[in-house]
Amino acid sequence: MNLAPLRYRRVLSDHGGPIETIDCGSTTVMGVRMFQANAFLQSGLRTGVTRNVVFGNPDGSGTARRQLVARHKAVSEALERWAYDVSSQGPERSRYGFDVDSSSNGMAAYPGLVGVQARWLAMAEAAERFSLIGWWSGALDAQPRGEAWPGVEVWELENPFTDHTVVLMHAMADEGVHAYAHGAAGSFQDACACAAVELSRAQWVLRRYTRKSRYGTPPPVKNNFECRCLHFASELGHAEFRNRLRIRKWRQVEPRVVFDGEIVGPWSEYATVWRVALEPPSPQFLDPKTMFFFW
Repeated sequence: MNLAPLRYRRVLSDHGGPIETIDCGSTTVMGVRMFQANAFLQSGLRTGVTRNVVFGNPDGSGTARRQLVARHKAVSEALERWAYDVSSQGPERSRYGFDVDSSSNGMAAYPGLVGVQARWLAMAEAAERFSLIGWWSGALDAQPRGEAWPGVEVWELENPFTDHTVVLMHAMADEGVHAYAHGAAGSFQDACACAAVELSRAQWVLRRYTRKSRYGTPPPVKNNFECRCLHFASELGHAEFRNRLRIRKWRQVEPRVVFDGEIVGPWSEYATVWRVALEPPSPQFLDPKTMFFFW
């Protein structure tokens, strides 16, 4: 049961909540008009964050056909970010598995009555990231599934952890600029729908960045994940992506759960934050010196 209208009613800072503001506008996802919302935490709730040049700096984003749902999704993602920033640096970081995987992999926030909904979302997130890292590092395979929409290629990634379907997508963002996305859900169609939202967002930000670059000098990109995004958006990076698709897996990996539970904190007043942390198939996905297909 989604209790966002109840639990998020006082989430804005005007009511003493952690969210400073929520911006909302319209967007298009595979030809369908939708709403795009961005939520921003109060200043001081996030620390040590490198300013993004390509993707911008919202703490949470949400896309949906209804504006209110998009806003609620953005708030949930911002609360997840708040929980991550605190718990990944706190004294109990090893309890939550951040000593094994220091990223936010396997985290989800949901304003439900019980934790089962948040856990289901966290399981999907964990499976999605595990499959992506495992595929790029040679431990899992990717099967071509044709085009989900005209010009949108899709592959199904092997998922040894859950019954979720995990997909990987590619489409052009602009001339010579490649965009990618991935998603996980209970069915192939739902996984494609999730990935389509991320793909449309990636196309938009890459198109905006590359066009700005042609007519000016954008600020230098310092965020490792943004550097990777720009690398694989290039023809050189896309050639590396195609080369990986041509090669079958050459090693084995088994998922190992290091944490599966709720992360409790001040955000719990508004939503349940859950993490399913797995030992990553490869530690290189966080290596800033490696152009790993992960961002």
